[in-house]
Amino acid sequence: MRATLAIMHAIAATLVLCFCLLHPITSNAQPPSNISSCLLYNGVRNFSLPLSPSYATLLDSSIQNLRFALPNVSKPVALIIPTSKLDLQRAILCTRNSSLAIRVCSGGHSYEGTAWVESGATLGELYYAIGQSNRSLAFSAGSCSTVGMGGFVSGGGFGLISRKFALAADNVLDAILMDPNGNALNRGSMGDDVFWAIRGGGGGSWGVVYAWKLQLVHVPHNITVFSLNRTGPLEQTAKLMHKWQFVGPHLPDEFYLSICIPTGTSNGNVSMSFTGQVLGPKQYAMLVLHHAFPELGIVESDLSEVSWIESTAKFARLNLTVDLTNRWFGIKHYSKRKSDYVRSPISMQDTIKIIEYLSNGPQQGSIQLDPYGGAMARIGSSKLPFPYRDGYLYSIQYSVSWKASDNDRADEYI
Repeated sequence: MRATLAIMHAIAATLVLCFCLLHPITSNAQPPSNISSCLLYNGVRNFSLPLSPSYATLLDSSIQNLRFALPNVSKPVALIIPTSKLDLQRAILCTRNSSLAIRVCSGGHSYEGTAWVESGATLGELYYAIGQSNRSLAFSAGSCSTVGMGGFVSGGGFGLISRKFALAADNVLDAILMDPNGNALNRGSMGDDVFWAIRGGGGGSWGVVYAWKLQLVHVPHNITVFSLNRTGPLEQTAKLMHKWQFVGPHLPDEFYLSICIPTGTSNGNVSMSFTGQVLGPKQYAMLVLHHAFPELGIVESDLSEVSWIESTAKFARLNLTVDLTNRWFGIKHYSKRKSDYVRSPISMQDTIKIIEYLSNGPQQGSIQLDPYGGAMARIGSSKLPFPYRDGYLYSIQYSVSWKASDNDRADEYI
């Protein structure tokens, strides 16, 4: 236990929450200088105002979508990085007294298979700490390693092993919530309704979650991963997408199989990629996929066996597992993303129309289909404020990104 607590304390010492304090929420709000005085008086030193030398660098590092860095977008009147629970409590009280709106930039283990993780940690940092402690344990969360734990769990948290182990929010055992008065509340003291709401109901409504107690899950030592590209005439690729709807959401719980379809064409052909992860060896993956989706044409050489921690780095497009601890992307874009949730399969005729539309679109766009079902479908829609459970087949994420030189066409892309 001491060894695992040491890991958690090392994380806690280096991970922080970033507060973005926005424009006043009442007409009697105090100016930014007053928030500065309050913070200093209460011993909170790690903050930055717009005229501070570090402000621009800190703000830029917290923005992943460059649309929000444009001059016409409102910027925070202060950035606060509390490095302890006491800092967090005092920062909340100061911002409340200044009538400023708070936005939280948030994107340890035990041998019993649980972990306390602070909201300032990224998914990648959590994964790496788990992998260093016990390679047979995992946590059900997403593939984007720089996403913060606080926002991810607050939104429900879908990931590659959610069909087996449900959402991140389904695996929360306890939490520490800072209320508007600066009180630290655990599961018992915050009450059942609030504990229900913070797990999937969105962040920032009930207070600031300082930390989460997570249920870790046991995974096999060998996990199968693959990524396949399939290119062909429009109707041929449309058939693959149409068939996937009857396969992806209904595979055994150990399987995750998604599709990504970029916009545009190559020599008149349409391309799509299939990304998969199977909690088991190659032989099991081959047996099931050959039976359920022979049209995919998968062969054993397409598959690789890795550990769970290695798979998280692979799906985050990182070379080494230690790279999971990097908190920021090197390349940023201007982008827009939206999602839909599908309850019944799209007809073949409409699938062809979708592929046609995508093939005529700008090169910077794509759609991604992520399978639901499995364990998620066996959990009631009212258990958490995340309703997309039984009866939902998959989600569709629409994405588009562009360069600064195309900002005059931003509305067109969106």
